[in-house]
Amino acid sequence: MSLPNDTLLLSTKLKIPAPRKNYILRKCLFDKLSACEDMSVIFISGGAGTGKTTLLTSFIRETSLKNVCWLTLDSSNVNVYSFWTYFIAAVSSYWEEESLLDRIRANSDATQMEGLLIALINRLCGETDYYMVLDDVQYIKDEMLVKTLEFFLKSMPSNFHLFLLSREEPPVYLGPLAMSARLLFIDGNQMRLSQEEGISFLKTTLKLAVSERELTELNNYAEGWIGGLQLSVAAGQLTGQLLRNSSGITAEYLTREIYESLTEGEKTFLIKTGVLSYFNAALCSRLMEEFSAADFEHMIEGLIKKNLFIICIDEAKGIYRYHNILSEYLIGQFEKYPDKLKIEFHKKAGDIFSDLGDPEEAMNEYYGAEDYDAILLVAKKMEGRMESWSYLDRIPLDKLMTDVDLAAQCFMYNLGNVRVERCMMLYHKFKEYYGDSDVIHIVKFAESYVLQTEGIIPEYYSLPARQIELLPFGKIAKAMILVENSAAMIEQMQYEEARNCNLKAIQICNGTNVFVEFFAYNQLAQVNEEIGNLNESLSCYARSKELFQSLSLMAGIGINYHFGLLGVYMKRMELQKAEETLKEVKELIDARYIQSDIASITLDYHLAEMMFLTGDNDGGALAVEDLIMRYAAFSKLSFSRLVHELSCAGKLTETLANEYLKELDSAANFKSQPFMRLLRARILYNQGEVKEACKEAEEIMTFSRMHGNKIRLVEADILKIVILSGSKNQVLCGREIDNLLKEAIHYAWEDRILIPFYLDRKILLPLIKELLQREAMKDSIPGKETEFLKEVLEVCGEKAAPLKAAELLSEREREVLAELAKGITNREIAENLCISQATVKTHVLSIFSKLQVSSRMLAVEAGRKKGLLRT
Repeated sequence: MSLPNDTLLLSTKLKIPAPRKNYILRKCLFDKLSACEDMSVIFISGGAGTGKTTLLTSFIRETSLKNVCWLTLDSSNVNVYSFWTYFIAAVSSYWEEESLLDRIRANSDATQMEGLLIALINRLCGETDYYMVLDDVQYIKDEMLVKTLEFFLKSMPSNFHLFLLSREEPPVYLGPLAMSARLLFIDGNQMRLSQEEGISFLKTTLKLAVSERELTELNNYAEGWIGGLQLSVAAGQLTGQLLRNSSGITAEYLTREIYESLTEGEKTFLIKTGVLSYFNAALCSRLMEEFSAADFEHMIEGLIKKNLFIICIDEAKGIYRYHNILSEYLIGQFEKYPDKLKIEFHKKAGDIFSDLGDPEEAMNEYYGAEDYDAILLVAKKMEGRMESWSYLDRIPLDKLMTDVDLAAQCFMYNLGNVRVERCMMLYHKFKEYYGDSDVIHIVKFAESYVLQTEGIIPEYYSLPARQIELLPFGKIAKAMILVENSAAMIEQMQYEEARNCNLKAIQICNGTNVFVEFFAYNQLAQVNEEIGNLNESLSCYARSKELFQSLSLMAGIGINYHFGLLGVYMKRMELQKAEETLKEVKELIDARYIQSDIASITLDYHLAEMMFLTGDNDGGALAVEDLIMRYAAFSKLSFSRLVHELSCAGKLTETLANEYLKELDSAANFKSQPFMRLLRARILYNQGEVKEACKEAEEIMTFSRMHGNKIRLVEADILKIVILSGSKNQVLCGREIDNLLKEAIHYAWEDRILIPFYLDRKILLPLIKELLQREAMKDSIPGKETEFLKEVLEVCGEKAAPLKAAELLSEREREVLAELAKGITNREIAENLCISQATVKTHVLSIFSKLQVSSRMLAVEAGRKKGLLRT
């Protein structure tokens, strides 16, 4: 796998370090490591300088271990996004394609990784054994990162083997692997050199030419700590109080025994390069005046000879970095420089990294120089790449707000990481700086996530396309506003415009920003759900799921996806799928991925709704009562769906009904929405205002036909049927009820809009049964609609009554069957019955279908058995 040219730092972290020359063979540990193919995790623990990396690199070389990838961690990999980006980049070396790496680099969320990890686990699963080394695992401390890593470990395939090298105890729980004998643990005590190994290391590796007594004395004093031996020899100090049992290397020790023994040129070189994540000849020759490539090679050769902690990352490109401990020490020495010199150095280093095409490292150096303008400039050139967002988040908010586009990206970064407090700070800054302009739309969509709002979701206003184009945003931020615009247009019943907003946002983001693309597909799904295009809605959610698995979509967005999908399943009465989705939502919330009142109340909301859909009306009524009491400050309009189900179940109290109508009358923006009008009409009907309710239902039918809103048309048809069913003059209403029911079926069957039929099943069931019996004889209802009606009956807990034998065929079909029994041709049948031959053919095919036969002879035989023909 070839990595992008602009990710030099990435490639250095993924290189397997070359084992040092003349390494010793640690036979005992090699024997233990030889069991790696039978282990899921090999955890190697030991303090700094205990030889963990050397042990593993020499084992890999000696055993010619195949399919090995490597990732060296540092403090920049503490967040979920960075860690899994590098992890996937490492394992991508096993395959030619880069799809998983491309997908995670295209996204913006860094908290919810399960979807992507499932795809990764599935990709790793196979017959070939793969080996992955994570070096310096002690940097893994972030709670969310630990959760995702534990999820991966729990599910990773048996052909994948993970080496974890760490100075500390495991950051993840490995108990199940230990219980299943899939964990190999090598601790610090095992890492200590034996007497024989220590002497061999001093003689063979370090080439120390001293007496046996001195070798033994030094080896005993080091107590098997290979780093202590190395540093002691590097300092030229064979005796003295250099080490203490189980302690790390102190700054005092390094200063006295290492640093002070170096030349001034070496000290300067170490300090200046020690603050860099990596360095090579080209970088150093520009960073330090009059320092040539030849000087670099000479310096590196001299430092390596002194056994300093210098690690070669890429031999071909001559890229080096320091051991973390030495690097930390050197950073401490650099901090002693005057502030002016430090700032100048960081600024210069940032310029060099920028010229070399490493914007991430450039921003890191600019941050050290507190050159926030430079960070903004580099981030601007990165055009929305997620790598810039963590650096943007370090910039003081007032400075960040000078570039509204980058501030918007920073807001998305924090939203993706579910950093609610930070999002609130950014939100209020946007209000402070841009509250009176259209710019505020970039954050208003997230109010329900970041603000402790009570009541219904705030009202939003859509922006004309031309106005969006004039906003001072890049294309990604504008795409986000298009998605938000869609939500506002749904409220305004501008369904086609809402759809187009999302399609345009998807087009903008395709292949560039999965985060916003996910938002757009989810919102497009909700547009389709609102108008009853449930099949299209599910297709959008299927695409959302692909994106969800390709990135670590933020927990809040994950919740949004699941709740949206849940709504479609409920409308289709696919209750098993709904239950499974509810379980996934509860697991997300219980895992503390999302801590939001909105998520909690929405979960409780759907749990109550599920009671009504499973026939537990009493339980549903109690759940709604409890919900309204617990969220007493919320507007009753927030519970519209549940109020509707209470009404259908005959459980709506007069008090709640009046409170609802009162709030609705004062909410102009909601009062005009079709569902709200339907519910209002139903409540009015229950209160005896039949004429007003009927008028409202008819207006909703007219609106829904005009705007292609199938689900509201179906609901309005059924509400009108409910109203007419209560009429005293059933003879006059019968034909209209029939037509309304047929229309509802016609618009509901394709998308399986079942919930309206279920909620009013007491009134509809006898009507549907009668319709099935009556229309089947006439053959006037298309087959697919007939099958849908049978499904309605099944969902409602009943089955369609089998047709009597005489009712299987219509009167005309029985006439055609009688002619078939004579053994005459279609032409002759047509002449006898005075119909066309095409009509005869249609009837014959219908007879075959209804009698489940495939020939004339079999049709006649079946007709005689069923009593449809006279013998």
